[in-house]
Amino acid sequence: MIDAFAPLPSSSAYADAVAAAVQAAAAYYTDGATPLGDDEYDALVRSIAAWEETHPDEVLPDSPTGKVAGGAVQGDVPHSVPMLSLDNVFSAEELASWAAGLERRLGRPVTAWCVEPKLDGLAVAARYRAGRLERLITRGDGLAGEDISHAADAVLGLPAALTEPIDVELRGEVLLTQDQFDHANRIRADHGATPFANPRNGAAGTLRAKDRPYRIELTFFGYGAFGLDNDLTHSTLLERLAALGANTAATTAAAPARCSTLEEAQQRIDEIAALRAALPFGIDGVVVKADSAADQRDAGSGSRAPRWAVARKLAAEHKVSRLLDVEWNVGRTGIIAPRAVLEPVVIDGVTVTFATLHNPGDIERRGLMIGDAVYVLRAGVISA
Repeated sequence: MIDAFAPLPSSSAYADAVAAAVQAAAAYYTDGATPLGDDEYDALVRSIAAWEETHPDEVLPDSPTGKVAGGAVQGDVPHSVPMLSLDNVFSAEELASWAAGLERRLGRPVTAWCVEPKLDGLAVAARYRAGRLERLITRGDGLAGEDISHAADAVLGLPAALTEPIDVELRGEVLLTQDQFDHANRIRADHGATPFANPRNGAAGTLRAKDRPYRIELTFFGYGAFGLDNDLTHSTLLERLAALGANTAATTAAAPARCSTLEEAQQRIDEIAALRAALPFGIDGVVVKADSAADQRDAGSGSRAPRWAVARKLAAEHKVSRLLDVEWNVGRTGIIAPRAVLEPVVIDGVTVTFATLHNPGDIERRGLMIGDAVYVLRAGVISA
């Protein structure tokens, strides 16, 4: 469960936390590389938000709270409608509290919920005129994004022409599946390029790259649109996207599901979470949305996120690897410490090959030997 975060003890600690969050968000939303894991970043932002709640006069202008993409990125192509982020919850209890707050705002029960995987890629807007793709744009700061139309022909699931000659803007996520990531790194190795550290890093770099001597394919998953019937439920909208020729998560085991009650929604969250390790792409949570267009309109949106949708974040993954060796390593502070050399394993989209050994007593108690199978949890900064 990802519900713990450290309180900040002082104004200087708050300022340091803001600077760290801005740096991590800038890396995450530009090239996909970041010094913080997803859990760590979430905990850091929650600590920042908690400090700001009790010290409202000290909020720094660079604070990531209340900003799309942590306020880290910009663009020069204005969005027709702002591309917002999602607020997060970290437990079933927080989800229930969020849903109760939404129903208080509406003054009635939510008609139904739609539950879908939170894909770990880059949000994009694809503009079509008369059914033909005209422009592909990143989220940017939510108000304007970067034109990446040059990369559109390498994005599978994003049709160059829709099945109907309509003007519409599709919104969704572009990512590298695990197979595409592995293939991309083989291609890069053949061309003497540095391998991507993880699928998100690879997707960000690929979408922005121009004039490469090789082609890397990505995948689009649609989850929204502007320009279609405004009264469509979200689940029906997803069906409409598929009928237009766009790929959606309906083609996967983690397909979106319409749920009549929050209890059903929680059950689908648990089902998708259980599928996580077997999915051919990365997810870092599950999105819960009010399905009804009327509920969405009446709930409205804040400056950063819609009030009718939330991301239920999932805990960091752990995988089984094998201990290949132990070596001594000089850390960033100059301290010499042992580290484990692991059989490479991908956790949360990051290839892990080393782990710090910081508890000799526990290692001795367990009788850990070279060649043993070990659990690897990405719970801190790791070497990859």
